[in-house]
Formats: sequence, C-alpha cells, structure tokens
Amino acid sequence: MASGDCTSFGGAITPIRLTLTHSRSYIKQMKHHLPVFSEISSSSEQIAGSEGLLTEIFLRLPPKSLLRFQCVSKHWLSLISNAHFHRLHTLRNATSSASTVGVFLCRHPNYDFLALNEERISEMGRIYDRLSDLRGSKVVCNINSCNGLLCVGFKSDDAKTDFYIYNLTTGHQRYIPVPDTMVVKSMNLAFDPKISDDYYVVCVWFSVSENRLRFSVYSSGSGIWRHSNEHCNKVDLCSYGGVFWKGAVHWFSQTSPFLCLQVETCVFKSMPSTNIPEGQWYRNIEYFGESGGHLHLIEIHMPQDIEFDVLELKSDYSCWFVKYRVNLEFLTNLYPIMVNQEVYPPEDYNFPYAFSTLCFLTDEENRARVLISLPGKIVVFDIHNGMVKELADIQPDSFRNFIGGARYDCFDAYKYVETLAFV
Repeated sequence: MASGDCTSFGGAITPIRLTLTHSRSYIKQMKHHLPVFSEISSSSEQIAGSEGLLTEIFLRLPPKSLLRFQCVSKHWLSLISNAHFHRLHTLRNATSSASTVGVFLCRHPNYDFLALNEERISEMGRIYDRLSDLRGSKVVCNINSCNGLLCVGFKSDDAKTDFYIYNLTTGHQRYIPVPDTMVVKSMNLAFDPKISDDYYVVCVWFSVSENRLRFSVYSSGSGIWRHSNEHCNKVDLCSYGGVFWKGAVHWFSQTSPFLCLQVETCVFKSMPSTNIPEGQWYRNIEYFGESGGHLHLIEIHMPQDIEFDVLELKSDYSCWFVKYRVNLEFLTNLYPIMVNQEVYPPEDYNFPYAFSTLCFLTDEENRARVLISLPGKIVVFDIHNGMVKELADIQPDSFRNFIGGARYDCFDAYKYVETLAFV
C-alpha cells in the first residue's frame, strides 16, 4: 500500500483498547525529553523572529522555493520581495548556464518550454502561460537569453516590434524603448550577476543611410542607449543571436571571421575563427554558446557525419581546441528514424542522418551533456557515462521543413536558469 493510502476492511468495527502498563516510566521519559522539545520550539521561534537569521537562510535557497515561501506570511513576503534581498540573492547565487533547468524552444510562430527533469514540468507550464499572457495576439520573434533573463520581441499586425526583458522565474518584465532610426536586426542580452545587477542589451541594427550594420548598447541602470563607432557588413551576423561571455558579446559566421564586441567600451575585440573546410565556401556550425563559464562551438564538417567535436575557446582568446569528441552512431539503433531513408529515399535527401544539437550543457560537477533533437523526440546524452534520457515527444509538421530532418536546431533553443534578478 502506498504511503498515505487508506484501506478499509469488511466486518464489524471493533474499538481499540489502549493498555498503559508502563504509564509511570513513560511519564518520566516525557519529563526527561520535555526540555529538548522546549529548546527546539524556542529555537524555531528565535529563527522566525530574527530577520537577520531568516535572511541568511533565505539567501541559501533557490528562487523556486522562495517564491513559494512568500505565501507563508506577510513578514516572509516582505523579506523575500524586498529589492535589497533580491540584489543580495542574485549576487550570492550568481546564475550561469551550469544551472540550466529548462530550455525555451521557439520556431516561428510556435514556442514551448522543455524541462530538463520531471520536477520542473509544471513550472515550465506556468512560465508558458505567463509568456502567453504577455504576448497576447502578437508574434514572438528576435529572442536572446542570458543567465536567467530573456530578451523577446513581440511583433504586431502593423509590423511594429516591441522589445521586453523578461524574467522567466518571477514573471517581471521591462519594456525596452528603441529609437525609430534603428532598424533592428538582432537584440542580444549581456548580464553577469557576479559583477552587477545591471544588464545590457546589444542591438545590431541596419543604418539605411550608410547601408551597413551598426551596434548600440542599452543599459538597464541608466536607461540610455550608447552608440558604437564600430560597424560591419556581415549580412549573416543577423541570422544568429550573439553569446555573452567574459564581458563581451560574440557572434559566429558561416562564411566570414567571427566577431566580438566589448560591452563596456562598445569596441570590437579580436577573436579567432574556425577554419572553413577545404573545398567548401562555408562552415556548418551546429551550436554556439556559453556553458559552465566557457564558450563552446559544435561544427559538423560533412552532412554525412554523425560524429562531431565540441570545441572550446581558450580564456585568453588564443585558439579553439577540441574539448570532447562525440559519436552518435549508436543512437541510430535506438532511433532508426534518425536514418533519413526511413523518411525519404537517400537520393532525395542530402542529409543521411536526421538530428540536431540543441544545447551543450555542463554543470557544477563538470558533467557534459548534449541536448539532441530527433524526428519526434528530444533526448539528452551524457558524454561521460554514455547514458541517453528521453525528455519530450514532439510532432514535426514536416521533417522536410527542418534542418537535417529534426524538429528544432540550436538556433531555436534558449537556456533557462532561475534568478530573482530585477528587470
């Protein structure tokens, strides 16, 4: 019988008689333990009555628990919702992609949230509902995430796009005013809670008069846009979101050198690119993102490849090096639909394997995992122990509409970590 279940038995109900044969010794034992019970009760009252002790305990708890504890009493609500407490908690529990609990998936015009474990499924549902209320009848577009905050654009029927910074944990949002002179191509978040509770929005916009891309940086602290003197003509820079790492936003290109803009100075910084394979005019980068305090990249050199390297950029920006080598051939036995001839004849399709890498994840214990999208499923593969776990079933509208036959790719996925950071 499961704990908490009730089972009834047939027949007459017989009263239970309690025989206290050792009542005196029991009373003596109770007297002996009463001071202990009193001490526990007294300690609890002291903690509950001490604002300093409560604050110290709350600072050690995750945001999810704190949001629930706000309902315990007005006193707790006042402590937890206090702006100073939010700043302290955000600083002490500086979030990073190492603590990713979910992934926001968006492929125009649809979006969804994917929990990385079962405990988070209902939470992802609440986040989805909140974002749906904020969106209304508008279309979600131009998304970027960084350390728990989400930059999202909502496009209305008149083609006007409003941009918001959204905290997925608290549900708070902030409207970002964009000058009419800036034709926005991409919005990129820069937020490092270990350094400041302010965040920055790096906008890549098209200057019609100059016929080139320009860069501007918005500060949440000042509410002012700073315009950089830097510019570029890399058209595909707008196709992929930038990645914030070490005080700068980084962009990759499939055909040109990579780009790095320092947020504080609004000045370009040199960074190495990967080589374009001989005989090709482009790279085939499948993933570009930050994880565990490092910048990573996954590149598949040939469409026929089912193995790939996870590259990591050295902290001194000197070069990219191979961090992990991954071979997914064993997955074709578990999921035969990965082999595209199961869906289309080989002569009709250039990609023999249908999969995409959504995210590369490392946690506090340096455990490396890859989130993989297959036709009909999303799975997570642990590089260290070789284990595969199914996370979700999905229904592709048409495999032919998606890169490599998979439902999503890395440019549709945005990491979600918990934070109490103000927006």
